[in-house]
Amino acid sequence: MMASIRFHGRGGQGAVTASKLLAEVAYMSGYYSQSMPFFGAERRGAPVIAFTRISDEPLFETSQVYHPNIVVVLDPVILRAVDIFSGVKEGGTVIINTTKKPEDFEFEQDYLNIITVDATGVAIENDLLLAGLPVVNTPMLGPLIRAFELLNMPLKLELLERVVTRKFGKAGMKNVSAIKQAYERAEMKTIRGKRKRKRRKKEKITVEFPISFPSEGVAGKTKMWRDFRPEIDYEKCNDCLSCWLHCPESAIRVNDRVEIDYEYCKGCLVCSAICPKRAVKTGREVFA
Repeated sequence: MMASIRFHGRGGQGAVTASKLLAEVAYMSGYYSQSMPFFGAERRGAPVIAFTRISDEPLFETSQVYHPNIVVVLDPVILRAVDIFSGVKEGGTVIINTTKKPEDFEFEQDYLNIITVDATGVAIENDLLLAGLPVVNTPMLGPLIRAFELLNMPLKLELLERVVTRKFGKAGMKNVSAIKQAYERAEMKTIRGKRKRKRRKKEKITVEFPISFPSEGVAGKTKMWRDFRPEIDYEKCNDCLSCWLHCPESAIRVNDRVEIDYEYCKGCLVCSAICPKRAVKTGREVFA
């Protein structure tokens, strides 16, 4: 069995850390686990998503979690901008940091398990503050342990406490106290969906392969960002186009052969890592 979890939060609230802590607890419980973050602007307050997979068999999938068993929402403000119920499996569980009741939420699924807890209040009570703002990631792990009981994949609260204590040192006792309080105060109910599903007409889908070319924009020509310069060894290159396909900046052109556009190459070296023939050599370009 595999359980997939999606965390929604904002920068600075610890969604990524919560995902990692959960994965570690699962590993210590004898499961295979993985944790992956996904975020845009790296600044406090910006939306953040993190994913965790837990399974009793080896994990090979590394994509984002699109159809989670469990969703954890660290900040109620997220509900105004993001459809947190999107893709959640029927009978799944959604855990929300809010003062509202489980029955106050609407969704399209036939039924879901809704868990609500005032994790912000718990964080304030336990003095879990950073720059004056409550940090709710560890309190939200308490109700999350309860959610795993519904999946018949029980994770021990004692293991979570041990992991948190080791992670946060002296501050770990505050976090452990918050986890226990949130675990006990969480309110869980099975709620039936109130919205009617819209029937969609089946239409043929045309899939287009997106190809972009670098152009001078807000960042300008980014060649000065490089510390290392990739160079193609054409004696080894077999024109498999792996470098062209994986280049995140589309800085590799295909003419008579693949060529690197050094005006826009940032030196990320993805081309070197992905080349099956090791035909892309790298050399230090900036010497300080």
